[in-house]
Amino acid sequence: MDIVFYALLALAVLMSALFVWVSNGQTGIKSLVFKSISSFLFTGLALYACFLNGFVWGAFLFIIGFIASCFGDVILGLPDFPEMKAKKQNFILFGGLAFAVAHTAYYIGMIILFGWAWWTLLVAVAFALFFYFFNKLVMKINYGKLSKGILIYALFVSVVLCQGLYALVALQFSLYSILIAFGFLFFYVSDVVLMKIYFGENQNNIKLYHYNLSFYYAAQILLATSIYFII
Repeated sequence: MDIVFYALLALAVLMSALFVWVSNGQTGIKSLVFKSISSFLFTGLALYACFLNGFVWGAFLFIIGFIASCFGDVILGLPDFPEMKAKKQNFILFGGLAFAVAHTAYYIGMIILFGWAWWTLLVAVAFALFFYFFNKLVMKINYGKLSKGILIYALFVSVVLCQGLYALVALQFSLYSILIAFGFLFFYVSDVVLMKIYFGENQNNIKLYHYNLSFYYAAQILLATSIYFII
């Protein structure tokens, strides 16, 4: 057992929980600082775990994914300054692209680490359609000009989710595969909630904001922790 790794894990969990607790659904300098520190910590945790395992190539791609996620976190957490409001959709788009890069890196990394199965793509389409139409029809969300982009992003999230679930089959429910599967499942749920926050009528619902952050940071910490158990 590596004491430094578990100390970093505890610190990442503590800071993320603190950020979720103090967050009130509003973006500001204080919120951005807490959010950035929490994101840097799960990235540092993953980097250290990768170092312990000799920088396995597939795991190294996860590091790229975590770094891209950090960029996405910072972009989407920018304060609502008056001069930025007109560019809000652009920030959402750039943040979405950063996470698309992250998902791509995660996906390729998993293929290298434990293989791939064609049927995961078929299941991913079903998850993507649920993601898109659940929010559109049930939650009454209007995506506006970003409709096509959201559908593409939903597919990205779903493809990675199904590859993460495939780890359970490929690795026979090892601890690593369980962490990977739940990590991407939580990531998927956090993004479903995020659509309601950004595009729903009641965008200041603090409970939704807390749910989104809780699932998101739980996902990233689980994925970062999984790297420690690859070997």
